[in-house]
Amino acid sequence: MSEVIQKQQRGLPVEGWVPSRLPREFTLIGKPINRRDANSKVTGAAKYASDINIPGMLHAKLLLCPHPHAKIKRIDTSKAESLPGVRAVLSLNNCEEWYTYWYMQKQPAFPREIAYAGQEIAAVAADDVSTATKAIELIDVEYEILPAAIDPRDALKLDAPLVPILDVEAEKTRCGNVHSASVYQRGDYQQGFMESDVIVEDEFFQPGQFHTDIGTRSCVVNWDGKLLTVHESSQGVWNIKLQLAKSLGIPEDKIRVIVKYQAGGFGSKAGAQRFVHFASKLSMMTQKPVRLELNRREEFLLHPRRFGTRTWIKIGAKKDGTLVSLQIRGEVDLGAGSRYGESSASMILHHVAEAYKCPNIFVEIAGVYTNTIPTGPQRGVMNPAGVFPMESIVDSLARKLRIDPIELRMKNYVVTADANTNTPYSSKHLDQCVDAVANGIDWRRRDQLSRTNAGRTKKRGIGMAWYVMERAGYTPFLAKAQIIIRKNGEVELRAGFVDIGTGSSTLMAMIAAEELGIDLDDLIVHYGDTEGTLYSPSSHGSRITTEMGPAVLQAAALARQEVFKLVGAKFGVKVESLASANGRIYVKSHPNIWISFKDACALMSEEEIVTTGSRAPNSEDEVYRQFGAEAAEVEVDVETGNVKVVRIVSAYDIGKALNPKLVESQYYGAITMGLGMSLFEEGEFDGKTGVLLNCDTHQYRIPCAKEMPKINTINIENSDEHYPYSGKPVGEAPLLGILPAIRNAILHATGVELNSLPMTPDKFLDAMPVDEQIAIVH
Repeated sequence: MSEVIQKQQRGLPVEGWVPSRLPREFTLIGKPINRRDANSKVTGAAKYASDINIPGMLHAKLLLCPHPHAKIKRIDTSKAESLPGVRAVLSLNNCEEWYTYWYMQKQPAFPREIAYAGQEIAAVAADDVSTATKAIELIDVEYEILPAAIDPRDALKLDAPLVPILDVEAEKTRCGNVHSASVYQRGDYQQGFMESDVIVEDEFFQPGQFHTDIGTRSCVVNWDGKLLTVHESSQGVWNIKLQLAKSLGIPEDKIRVIVKYQAGGFGSKAGAQRFVHFASKLSMMTQKPVRLELNRREEFLLHPRRFGTRTWIKIGAKKDGTLVSLQIRGEVDLGAGSRYGESSASMILHHVAEAYKCPNIFVEIAGVYTNTIPTGPQRGVMNPAGVFPMESIVDSLARKLRIDPIELRMKNYVVTADANTNTPYSSKHLDQCVDAVANGIDWRRRDQLSRTNAGRTKKRGIGMAWYVMERAGYTPFLAKAQIIIRKNGEVELRAGFVDIGTGSSTLMAMIAAEELGIDLDDLIVHYGDTEGTLYSPSSHGSRITTEMGPAVLQAAALARQEVFKLVGAKFGVKVESLASANGRIYVKSHPNIWISFKDACALMSEEEIVTTGSRAPNSEDEVYRQFGAEAAEVEVDVETGNVKVVRIVSAYDIGKALNPKLVESQYYGAITMGLGMSLFEEGEFDGKTGVLLNCDTHQYRIPCAKEMPKINTINIENSDEHYPYSGKPVGEAPLLGILPAIRNAILHATGVELNSLPMTPDKFLDAMPVDEQIAIVH
């Protein structure tokens, strides 16, 4: 029996009874099982929110402001309201005191002062889309155009215009255009630099990344006078339900939210965006179902993007590579509002303060408001802002010291989370990840490549990076799941999560079926619906395996024990002597004494057994982090500046790959997004008008199939009792090391330091020393 199985789930964070380890090998966990929803998706049978049609349904459209900063002096909706087929119009005229809620952040639905180009001015519901579109065009708005601050550096100037922000409560604590300035310090960083033999400093820039989900946001809302039924494209049904209740002023039990198929989400669909509030309000006004579906341009303009960051970093070390001091100053572009303004520094600190054994650190991070599109969660959230500059400067330091980058990292390797208190990580096997990527990319070839690159216009290079990331669940830890076993043998899992494409409905079914000892096909899963389920967190922040997993496991184990009581009475044995697997319940010491699970259910005196599993808060005795390493091989054409990523090797300290097929899929998704951030993706704002110019997937470049490298994924499996069957979340983490690994590979190939993302050909050519440019020309 493997070590992973022997130590599984002993420290599982659940309320009350903690299930003991299974007394057998796994029958489902660890197997590459296909997604339960695969057939419905590939055949077109899956119904997304945009596929919902209800008789008499109205169609809604939005009017967006073309200016980054303006006051509405007058808005006349009379022509739109009188257009035949128009049923309702929302605007400042009839909604001035109405507030919507996003992650329970209070926001004016239609503010008088506009904060960014693309902000909603009005919403119209009409009999058809063309009528709604025409009505929008008939709305007359008179603006007072105001100065705007598009760049954080402009927003920080003494004479900068004050950016109006969406979050009402944040108005109380802001200081000019600064949301917050956070400081972290340990040791004496100034003295540390005085004691350093070598110092390297540089500035790094990452633009805000935009979501390009395969499906734009859409909803169909129907208020029948008693119940508001919402078909959404969100990442969390329960968050939407609670936020809509607060916004609309109706009881929570009068709202049902359904998301059976979600069409992709990388974080921004986790909260209730204003468009679903508008559709709900229109449905309540008209007493008719309303559909509101965004087009791609609206998707770019309306909804939260990744934070842009500018980071200055200085690092000092001894000649042997021992790190002595680290100083970081960072500016985080929050746009006109943010979900994470208050925690921008802490999310960056997970890596910069923990990845290396450095006694002296000073970090200062400022969150800055600008007249641009709001910011919010996106795969990895703020963590790239810590990993990219830190892992890049370490390679620059290694180059200056003439030390191998891996050797430098391992010399400063950290074992415990806190050197002063010896607080342990729940598990850490980053060193194994480093060995895995070094072997996978054949790190020994670096010197050979350096020699063969001489005189070539296409140069090869190999780089690597590692990362530290926090993903272990979040407050309030209210994830709940239920198992229902019926007398006819039917078994149902009820859990209110949304499967956003990660395969979580398959994985939760695997956990429940494994604990019960039944076949996967014998389990019904009811998810993506607030009706019939208890509270579940949204599917963002790598929370479903981490938070729902323990709740599902506990609920299934509790239900199994109830059935075991019935079988124990029938066989005259103790419950502890029984086990279940492959649809049978048997006596452990005499496996030939058994009963089918279905027949055991027939022994029930009641019609149903219902058990509930509940996630508990994390223990304070351990620190929970995710670790991984990545290596990249690139080919750089120094004449054109074009960078081709040839190969990626990614190793992740996963604990246990609960379903290797799903895990590999998440690797590929995260790596692809990291590739986009590294080489292609950047929103282009007009410096004068503040308007996003490339709000489509033609001009906003994302990686295509022809640009994808060969990818090798490696699961580093070890025990971690905090997670269900030791399975850590994997959806976000593999993105983080891609950015610096590619940058460091370019540095190895050419000696050029590219510190501004995306690393486009023009930036490479600009960064190349002039004498080398002349040599290429001649």
